[in-house]
Amino acid sequence: MRLLQLRIGGLALMTLLLSGCQAWAARILAVFPYDMHSQCMLLTPYLLALLERGHQLTMIHNFKNCEVVERLHSIRISDHYDTTFEYSSESITVKSRWVEIDFIRKYFIKINLNVLSTPAVQALLSSNATYDLVLIEPSYTDALFGLATHFNASLVGLATCGSDWNVDTLVGYIPSSSLEPLMTFSFKRAVTLLDRINNWILIAEEWLIHKLIFLPSMRAVHEHFFGHLSQGFMEIRQSFSIVLLNQHFSLFPARSNVPSLVEVGGMHVPKEVGRLSTELFEFIEGAQHGVIIMCLGLEVQSRHLSPATQVLIAEAFQALPQRVIWKFEDDSYPAVNSSIHFSKWLPLQALLAHPNVRLLINHGGMLSVLEAAHFGKPVLGLPVFFDQFRNMECLRQRGVGELLDINTMTRQEFVKAIKQILEQPQYKQNAIQLSERIRDQPLHPLDLAVYWTEYVLRHKGAPFMRISSSDIKVLDYYCLDNLFVIVGRICLPVCLLLYVLHKIIKNRQ
Repeated sequence: MRLLQLRIGGLALMTLLLSGCQAWAARILAVFPYDMHSQCMLLTPYLLALLERGHQLTMIHNFKNCEVVERLHSIRISDHYDTTFEYSSESITVKSRWVEIDFIRKYFIKINLNVLSTPAVQALLSSNATYDLVLIEPSYTDALFGLATHFNASLVGLATCGSDWNVDTLVGYIPSSSLEPLMTFSFKRAVTLLDRINNWILIAEEWLIHKLIFLPSMRAVHEHFFGHLSQGFMEIRQSFSIVLLNQHFSLFPARSNVPSLVEVGGMHVPKEVGRLSTELFEFIEGAQHGVIIMCLGLEVQSRHLSPATQVLIAEAFQALPQRVIWKFEDDSYPAVNSSIHFSKWLPLQALLAHPNVRLLINHGGMLSVLEAAHFGKPVLGLPVFFDQFRNMECLRQRGVGELLDINTMTRQEFVKAIKQILEQPQYKQNAIQLSERIRDQPLHPLDLAVYWTEYVLRHKGAPFMRISSSDIKVLDYYCLDNLFVIVGRICLPVCLLLYVLHKIIKNRQ
């Protein structure tokens, strides 16, 4: 009897061990064509986790310096269509919404053409290579979705900037466009009737541009390279198994959802934070009034600011009692006193984890916003483009941040905003509460991302997770039902009043 129990126990233990091990290795093609180091930071822990699980990865990329690329077979994109963009104090000034949109559309069309025109990619398409899964950035890469169909592979998206209505429709989900716009510049949640009218105009613009200009251009690129496929462009766009969203409901507004949209915001935040250098640690520990971190990110950097703006910020910092750690990527930084520490690179996560750090001043990028939320630090945002405005608006609504226009702010406004956040306790309290919410998850977001990726592999694309696709209905997209109600409520009383007046006048006659 005891021997039987031992055998049963041994079998149970073996089953448990085998269930925790990778019993198969999938062939995965990762396609991330943007030269963005922030995207490299998001991808690195995820791709390394897949490698550790035994999967074989090939990556089509445009990273100039990304450590994970060296760990797998990679294809570097050839820049045939000149997508190089050097930031400067002039280029980060947004002149108008239409200028920004026109630049974005042309830029992303060139990105797609660069990928498919690269000789190594063409050789891959002509080879006998096979893949089980194609992992891709789904934002503005529509012409590349045909890679999954070409290799007869499941299609999974990793949306670096989270979701918008276009990403949602890739899995057949039709959200309210007034809640999830495509372009985030100048868009804010409607509070008043005027807000709704303004949003309606912005939404109409983006919808028309996307449907009449952007998608036809993407379709033309797709037809040129994937016209031989049995599935058409629009059908392939609806073939995503899942899309991993770099966002979380504790930070961004809660939304209705479908099974194939999975929130994994914060998956780049390590489970254990690294240690600070002795120099930084002593600088922070010796700050009697706390420390402010100034870090504009990896694409738009402090060195890109105009000299006048750099001096403005430096003078503001010197007027504060707090010490400042400023990420400045050039040796020609403003002359300041010893209360400001300059560095070309900062271990931002380790800095934010230190209890004596009281404020993060940054550009509102998705990764640093998630990091600040994770470590419970309030943020003063200086957004420049794309999702940064939305990210900072979400923090402001949560009561953990404020934002300023970096192109027009004065030194007084900058100092006032910093003091407001530091001196009013609700910002710190709200940041701590937000941190508690975003950390309170059954799985680390990285583990969740890996789980759902392998779920798609185990279930052959998991087609049962998709909902039936349909085009965005004009009535729903433009919120015409709401407009009709508003017009009706105004017109009906007016019409009734005119009718009554008409009857009265007619009877008197």
